[in-house]
Amino acid sequence: MTEEKQSSGSQATAARPMFFNRLMTLDRELHANMKLNTNAGFGFAAHTHLIPITIAEFRFVARQYPIIFSAGEIPMPFAVVGLRENTNLMVNESNQWRNRTYIPGAVHTYPFILLPIAKDSNEVSVVIDPDAASLGEIGEALFKDGTPTPILSRIIELTNHFRAGMMKTIEFGKMIAAAELLVPRGVELLLQDGSKFRIDNFLTLDGAKIDGIANNIFLRWRKDGWLLPLFQCLQSLDSWSMLADLESDRRAAAANA
Repeated sequence: MTEEKQSSGSQATAARPMFFNRLMTLDRELHANMKLNTNAGFGFAAHTHLIPITIAEFRFVARQYPIIFSAGEIPMPFAVVGLRENTNLMVNESNQWRNRTYIPGAVHTYPFILLPIAKDSNEVSVVIDPDAASLGEIGEALFKDGTPTPILSRIIELTNHFRAGMMKTIEFGKMIAAAELLVPRGVELLLQDGSKFRIDNFLTLDGAKIDGIANNIFLRWRKDGWLLPLFQCLQSLDSWSMLADLESDRRAAAANA
């Protein structure tokens, strides 16, 4: 029986959102003929094992993926979608997402995102990744006669929801940092071939500390709407077994190839 170890870090680039190669403001004139191919697949997400999420997604994520946090002044939550760095177990060889599993908002909204037009500005613009495989001459038009089409209007709505959720998540991160709720953990998984797979050095919530929190703080968290997300994070830590099963399937398929 062998044991393999991985260290899990959640480091996203502040200057460039996850999945984006380049950032370009969407322009009705410059991109008048641009189309979105909704069948392009999820190849852009195939090489990451961590995906940023918002607290609005916790109830969906917790059922299938462990939730861990980044280090730093404001810890941010990530869904674990693979056990190895650069390997997303949810995306298959055909670049399709695994059936009946939750697709995080950061994946759904790519290659679109709302970003401030300037540092510290409250005004935002729609930004695209012009290198995305889904953007080009195939698919549904983004503009008609200079006006956003229904699909672009829907995308803008989704990106608005995601941005609002991320703002709320930043406040959640500030709260757990101030309360010092994060602790480093490790998990050891038994794969179907009998080998062990260990992941160390990821940050997660300390259930014992939450359980021992003072009543006045607990009541404030309930008023602020933090209790449910906290418990959903703790619940998510029961989801490592699905990833272990998928890693076992990946290894078996590779051995038989």
